[in-house]
Amino acid sequence: MKEGVKYPDHIGVSEVTTRSFEHMRVESYFDGQPSLMFDEPAGFDITNGPGDKTALSGRSRGWTPVHAQLAALAGCTSITVRVVARDQKFKLAGLETKLRSLIDIRGFFFDLHLRPQYEQLDFDLILDTKESVKKLRTLAAETHRRCPQLGLFALAKIPLVVSWYRAGDTTPLYEEKLHCPEGTLPADRLAAAASPQRKTRAKGTAKGKAKGTAKA
Repeated sequence: MKEGVKYPDHIGVSEVTTRSFEHMRVESYFDGQPSLMFDEPAGFDITNGPGDKTALSGRSRGWTPVHAQLAALAGCTSITVRVVARDQKFKLAGLETKLRSLIDIRGFFFDLHLRPQYEQLDFDLILDTKESVKKLRTLAAETHRRCPQLGLFALAKIPLVVSWYRAGDTTPLYEEKLHCPEGTLPADRLAAAASPQRKTRAKGTAKGKAKGTAKA
């Protein structure tokens, strides 16, 4: 990239640098702030087997890049919610979030015909507020418009389920399903595929077919 370039005042410029170390450890730097360490978890190994001198191993010495991405999304959204709440005079005493991502990692490890991708993100926001659902919907809409990280995921068209809760409730006041396919959500489809009951049925069907072939 070009150094010393000037941009218009309305353009925010952010820069980070990184340095890679042994195996998968990477350290990221941002002027004036503590560095951030990245690594993959122990057991996350890229190897051709015993004796592979080029093997790369995760050692759980820092955040995974995916966790850092989720934290960036949650942090940016939380800050935006605070700003929007101030502008809209939305009374907000506190805010917590929880994020879960589902990524198909086969293309990273062993199936080079696939590209690793987010299957779905679930994003829960728990607001300490007594404001109405109508005001919450207005807050949510403006948060989506103004948050750069939410905008990034929207441009990528990643399936995203955003649930807005009132603190203490177990049912969301408002739920958004963005870029999700019609019908079954990817998370539900994947959970069903991994259920023991479904695996048992699949094995039973396979045995039945095998017996039928043998009789023929």
